Amino acid sequence: MKNTKISDFWFYKFRYQITYTILFISYISIILYTLFVAPNGLTQAEMDSAQASFNFSHGPLFSTSIIDTPYKLLQKISIMVFGLSHFSIKLPSILLSLLSIAGIIKLTHKWFSRGIATLVSIIALTSSQFFFLAQNGTPEILYILYPIAILFIGASFISCEKKFPYAIIMAAVAGVSLYTPFSIYILLALLATAMTHPHLRFMVKKIPRNYLSSGVALSLVIILPLLVAIFREPEIIKSLLGWPETLNLAENIKLLTAQLFGSTNASSRGIVSPIIDPASIILIGTGFFFTLSSSWSARSYSINIWSIILIAICIANPSAITILFTPILILTVSGLQSLIHTWYTIFPKNPYARVAGLVPVFVIVVGLLLTNLDSFRLSYLYSPEVVNNFSQDLILIQDISEPRDSLIVSEKEFGFYSILDQKVEIFNNTDSKLLVSNKAFVDYKNNNKYEIKKIFTSNRNQDGDRFYLLERI
Repeated sequence: MKNTKISDFWFYKFRYQITYTILFISYISIILYTLFVAPNGLTQAEMDSAQASFNFSHGPLFSTSIIDTPYKLLQKISIMVFGLSHFSIKLPSILLSLLSIAGIIKLTHKWFSRGIATLVSIIALTSSQFFFLAQNGTPEILYILYPIAILFIGASFISCEKKFPYAIIMAAVAGVSLYTPFSIYILLALLATAMTHPHLRFMVKKIPRNYLSSGVALSLVIILPLLVAIFREPEIIKSLLGWPETLNLAENIKLLTAQLFGSTNASSRGIVSPIIDPASIILIGTGFFFTLSSSWSARSYSINIWSIILIAICIANPSAITILFTPILILTVSGLQSLIHTWYTIFPKNPYARVAGLVPVFVIVVGLLLTNLDSFRLSYLYSPEVVNNFSQDLILIQDISEPRDSLIVSEKEFGFYSILDQKVEIFNNTDSKLLVSNKAFVDYKNNNKYEIKKIFTSNRNQDGDRFYLLERI
């Protein structure tokens, strides 16, 4: 009688499809969790982004407002279609994060084995940093999407026979990415790799001139508005490069180290620290070692050059720490594959030893998943340093406002809440019934013409009194 093998079962043939389906369902569950449970709020950066996106077409195009144009257009469309809400503000990032996950899967399939690619997709999806960026209604998700897309297109261009389509796609993506800060660095890293790596340099010389000229022409057409804006306002270059106003290297290194490895639950704009936990340090260190030892490969060339550039930028500007996500992820998967490959090399034919060697790797990966999930859940539910970065005021207004209410807000809040004028009237005048924000209430504390009818609060332990319902006496 024939012995049954695991490969004989139907689910073995569809194991990757089943895994990716579970991964997609998990992703949707996580996004719903972030929208309705934790952090369930908006950071100041998200409110600023929504305001800038909604007013994008009202201001001069060839100015600093041109930065992040692709994202602003997506967010503006989302707000116009669905109205101002947490969902509409975050929807562009959610969709772009889906593309990022697909790009991570495609890129790792091209660079690593299929099983490793599946594992790294799970690791990426369950990292607290990706959680945050996936639901964060700001252009920061593009710091992941653009590098992944450019690396994948570049790797496909090298390996494919029909190069013209990839040359055009690369030119288009590169041109669009230049509207986003820090994107130029991945392009510089790839350019430096193409110039210094012998094999790539040889391949570049063989590319037909019409391919190069077509790609350059397309990129120039795409970035022409950006070039005009830079000519009119040269300080845009500083924003695109991510260069800070002041430079304190000692303090910046200390802050960057705390964000990456610190044991406290400090938060930068809502991002939980530490970004790199102890289990990740092992894999990243291993990946860095093997990347250096195989520095002859084009992949190692590009990753090493790019990582050096990004670390220098983060030292100069620690608030740009999110740009390290992709190189950290690639080093993590490099370390994971290197550990498994080295162990299999030691025991090429011993099945028991091969399985035994996977146990510590399994422990590390499971440890990463559980640690990241638990850290995210606890931090965004109970950590004051993190939770206080998120405002629930928009939800409160939409729940309590009626058409006859007038909303009084501070001058700083007016730009954001004016987007709501289709549902509530927002002005700085007087009426018989007023809904006053916490920041604007200071002007009405000693007003004898109004009395407090109700105070609307959030679940925060500080500044929980968010709105005051006043009626004329």
